[in-house]
Amino acid sequence: MKSSNVCLHIVRNPVSHDSRVLKETRSVHQGRLFGQVEIAGFMEPGYSETETLDDGRTIWRASLRTRGLPKDLLSQGIKYAEWFHRLVRRYRNAPLQVIHCHDLAPLAIAGRLKQLTGARLIYDAHELETETVGAGGVRQRLARRLERRLIPKVDAMITVSPSIQAWYAERYPRTAIHLVRNIPDAPAEPEAAVPLRAMLGVPEDALLFLYLGGLGRGRGIETALQAFQQEGVPHHILFMGSGPLADSVRSAASRDPRIHYKAPVPPKDVIAHAAGADVGVSLIEDACLNYRYCLPNKLFESLLAGLPVLASKLPDQAAVVEQYQAGWVVEPDAASVAAFLRGLTRAEGASIRQGLAERVGELSWENEAKTLTGLYEDLLQVGGGGR
Repeated sequence: MKSSNVCLHIVRNPVSHDSRVLKETRSVHQGRLFGQVEIAGFMEPGYSETETLDDGRTIWRASLRTRGLPKDLLSQGIKYAEWFHRLVRRYRNAPLQVIHCHDLAPLAIAGRLKQLTGARLIYDAHELETETVGAGGVRQRLARRLERRLIPKVDAMITVSPSIQAWYAERYPRTAIHLVRNIPDAPAEPEAAVPLRAMLGVPEDALLFLYLGGLGRGRGIETALQAFQQEGVPHHILFMGSGPLADSVRSAASRDPRIHYKAPVPPKDVIAHAAGADVGVSLIEDACLNYRYCLPNKLFESLLAGLPVLASKLPDQAAVVEQYQAGWVVEPDAASVAAFLRGLTRAEGASIRQGLAERVGELSWENEAKTLTGLYEDLLQVGGGGR
């Protein structure tokens, strides 16, 4: 089915560290359904305007003259108008066959390009964006209105967890909504684990827990910091990431030898680092619907590294942990977590790790990609799109 037409992915970031976008575009490119796969991203300092990846995918980053404006609603609207204009001007005459829109921000742009080019349109909701922590007021009303107006016009929709899929399906019963979980690539061959325990001086009888990802509120960072510093907790925790709470983590690490911090590593190195710990951590708080229904990267990264996971009692991630006998589910408050940690021995941690790799063997990006490429094939067979 290969043609000279283009598959365009639109995303509001510089692309290079967006693992989901990079995985999806790679899988689509490998399917040889298009002559070219291009990603339209945002220009940020340190990046080039254009980039060609090793397999031939291309990245174009839109540079906005209005980028330096403040983040108030009016200024954001001015920046959005420039972004809209730049993308429409660049792609309005391109031979687009499928437009794959990542998250809500570019959806109006993608919808306009669909009108101009006749391309098929996929909306890929990486989260439940209208129901996030801090969502409210004018911004939330605008986001909800935008989804209500635009989702009925897309040809298909993708999202990341069964609960988010069900939430959208209830509200948009006429839209085909597909589940493509954000499972990382499994290493082609087992990688040598980074010796984190030795590097951090973790005692022989203690477990090393690992938190991967953004250090922001609502993700259980404060809960874990409080729990691991309580009296009688023997275990250690390493936070490997960046974000608003990084200074809080570093401060705690300077006071308590059980707390450790490490800057994030490139996506290709995450599994090897995770394999050097003993238990993954995903203590997401039930702070909004988006968090309640999440199925975070860190859960799958830990499992693919062979680590059992200590997860908060939220429906989708708890279901994965329980289905694969892959860890423990706790209430996400400091007292409950600390009580669990006091009673957990290193032997019990090692016991649940036995055979874990085999139990979670079906969790792979390869399997998720089959859903993605199957969706593309179906869309191309129904009218094709493009000019």
